[in-house]
Amino acid sequence: MIDWIIGIVIAAAVIAVIVKKVKDAKAGKSGCGCGCPGCKGGDSCH
Repeated sequence: MIDWIIGIVIAAAVIAVIVKKVKDAKAGKSGCGCGCPGCKGGDSCH
């Protein structure tokens, strides 16, 4: 039974991270942390 609970908690955490990433991407927030909305991870951002 505890295996199911742990699995559900981990799955919920993964889903929450994915939802947050999708919302950030739709809002134009950068994932690289440098604050440039059009960043594709290239050197031009840094």
